[in-house]
Amino acid sequence: MRSMTGYGNGTASNDMGMIEVSIKTVNSRFLEITVHDSKLPVSVSQEIYTTIKESLERGKVIAKITFTPSTALKQKQITVDTDLLNSYMDAFSKLKDIKGLKTKKIRIQDLLDLPVSWLHVDEPKIEESELILLTKEATKVALDQVMDMREQEGQNLAQDILRRIDWIEKQRIFLVENAEQSSYAYEKRFRERLLNLIAETGLLLDKGRILTEIAAHAEKTDFTEEVIRLGSHLEQFKQILLQEKVVGKKLNFLLQEINREVNTTASKSDLIEVLNCVIMIKTELEKIREQVQNLE
Repeated sequence: MRSMTGYGNGTASNDMGMIEVSIKTVNSRFLEITVHDSKLPVSVSQEIYTTIKESLERGKVIAKITFTPSTALKQKQITVDTDLLNSYMDAFSKLKDIKGLKTKKIRIQDLLDLPVSWLHVDEPKIEESELILLTKEATKVALDQVMDMREQEGQNLAQDILRRIDWIEKQRIFLVENAEQSSYAYEKRFRERLLNLIAETGLLLDKGRILTEIAAHAEKTDFTEEVIRLGSHLEQFKQILLQEKVVGKKLNFLLQEINREVNTTASKSDLIEVLNCVIMIKTELEKIREQVQNLE
């Protein structure tokens, strides 16, 4: 199990230079990947994108890649087109033989101003295939660090969540023990109100009908089934947390079911002890929900 928060930095180099890749991940419902590539070839960015997509399931991922060329690669190559230069010199020599044409001594600047340059400054050639290999190597190093950090934080989150789930289970047992008392208390109050109403109005009601109504209302206030289902959900929650790697979406769904059972329990009882217990459970569930949002 992993969290969605992590950071890693990796480098790889050869005679051409050094590639550095940094990767930062934060929580997100889906996998979102952004690559800042410093104007490197598209294939380099695509290599990072593909590698990250194969490794991560969820999270917002920001990757940055920089390339530092070697000293040798920074040096520009200057070449002279001797054939073209000789052609120019021959042409200048022929101009001298034309009568009436005044010529002057040829300067280097005159040659440099010619329309077709005989002097070429070649930019160092970067092999794209080598860049891709370096990028793949550096990305792997960065991703390994990201995964280690995410797994470590995931374990920390799991321990905290499990501790809270165990506490909720103890409160659930308290609710189980008080389910019958809550139903009985409601039945007793309902019976008293009904008897008071009969005494005040002088109505004659069928005793069997009264008992039936009391039993029906008492059943509506019995939250035994809810707390039993709550226990099942809590156990399932723990199993997913302990056994699976990608858990975020499943746990979010289970939290909704757990909240539903807790809310129904609260609606079926007016015992102050039960209501206080439900409030404390909901507080813990909110804390768990915040933690689960950061799980992959």
